[in-house]
Amino acid sequence: MQENQQIDKGRSVIFSVYLVAVFLNAFVDLGHKIIIQNTIFTIYSEQTQIILTAIVNAMILAPFILLFTVSGYLSDKFAKPSIMRYSAFAAVLITLAITYCYYNGLYKVAFGFTLLLATQSAIYSPAKMGYIKECLGKAGLSRGNAYHSSLVLIGILSSIVFFGYLFKISLGTMNLTTPEEILMQVAPVGWVLVGFSLVEFLATLGVRFYPTKLREAKLSIKKLASFHYLAENYRSMISNEIIWYSILGTAIFWGMSQNLIALIPAHAKANLGVEIPFVVDIMLASSIIGIMIGAFLSARKSIDFIRINNIYIGARMITVCAILLPVISHLAFIPNSIALILVTCTIVLFGVGAGMMIVPLNSLVQAHSPEDGLGSMLAGKNWLQNIAMISLLGITAFLAKLSFDSQDILYLNAAIGVVGFTFVLRKLKAIL
Repeated sequence: MQENQQIDKGRSVIFSVYLVAVFLNAFVDLGHKIIIQNTIFTIYSEQTQIILTAIVNAMILAPFILLFTVSGYLSDKFAKPSIMRYSAFAAVLITLAITYCYYNGLYKVAFGFTLLLATQSAIYSPAKMGYIKECLGKAGLSRGNAYHSSLVLIGILSSIVFFGYLFKISLGTMNLTTPEEILMQVAPVGWVLVGFSLVEFLATLGVRFYPTKLREAKLSIKKLASFHYLAENYRSMISNEIIWYSILGTAIFWGMSQNLIALIPAHAKANLGVEIPFVVDIMLASSIIGIMIGAFLSARKSIDFIRINNIYIGARMITVCAILLPVISHLAFIPNSIALILVTCTIVLFGVGAGMMIVPLNSLVQAHSPEDGLGSMLAGKNWLQNIAMISLLGITAFLAKLSFDSQDILYLNAAIGVVGFTFVLRKLKAIL
């Protein structure tokens, strides 16, 4: 897929400012989740930990499902930089409220604020993704998506390590037994969240407005309540097979990856002898390093066009690694220390495959979407991805409730990858 236009240098500078905001958005959003997730890891046993981790992840995903029509409409109706600015300002207010909860030991309220923080992200997401094409045009889609994906992943990686480390040093050797006590002990971390949220908001003020075609139709509450827009956006997605199967491919990956995030902490604690939350944070962060490597490889090979072969290579790597994860832990003759290293390496390779696959799939979706409907299409993509993620988290929580352990559920995750990617790759190969 050739992209013959050249990218204006001025737009490249503005895009760099945009990337700062993107990085900080990912960094802050995950920071609060790390504090809550590490608190869960410290206090609870395997089954309870899986259930609560699945719930906190589901709370992050639910707004993307419930608000996908509204967020897509806002992104198409109003200038995307405006949406980004209002969302970033909302994040400042929410992190202030979260900090108050930390200092007062309001664990359940802080847990609930995860949902509100995710709500601003759900509105933010289609605007920030749509801005790539708006700023760089089709000429910059491959590189723009690669830089965007890399910065988001660097933000996630930095957040996992940074807030995981802050959590660790805040607790020190103290043996606290309730989540309320833990939050009060780590409360100063809340001001870090507030500070970075404020810097993110200031960065969005530097994002430039570009002339673009905006949607003229008004949002009808009646049509919204009757799921008319949901059906309309769904029809738009499936009407273009390239868009539909590209979105389906990303949905399968994100569903699997979200499941791994919920399972790996409990799995490491129960099967690999890991007792320190920061070690689990490093294991999860290793997947982000892998995705960054994969995104870089995909971008390097896609300077002038969207590299389709990377989709097939990446999907196969993801599938093989998903199978290896439970197998390695199941081999009794491998010492825990060696198994931990092998599992971490497998997680890195899982991420490499993901990075190679996601960049061209996202580029295909953006390249084949209409300009005045790009926000809705990206919101629809988020919606389907989050349906996949929350569905798998629901299944995981249900199986944990039935006393299935993390290893059993990892085998299920691998089976989903085998079946799902086999189907998607065959369809894409037939139409590309």
